[in-house]
Amino acid sequence: MITKDDFLDWKKHPVTQALYGGMVNRINEAALELAGSAGIDPLDDRFKCGIVRAYQEVLTLEFDELEGASDNA
Repeated sequence: MITKDDFLDWKKHPVTQALYGGMVNRINEAALELAGSAGIDPLDDRFKCGIVRAYQEVLTLEFDELEGASDNA
């Protein structure tokens, strides 16, 4: 089990920051693609929206949401 301090240290780590930066880039790319092609293929629109939402969820994940997760691993 990890502690809240472990989690916060991990979020501040340069590797984690690079990963988060990559996710932000992918969010922006998907949003730009969607803005340029919305309505042409509704299934593709839904896929891109799902990508954006999934990355947003990861970026905003809080320690309290993880409690017990490592107990079940």
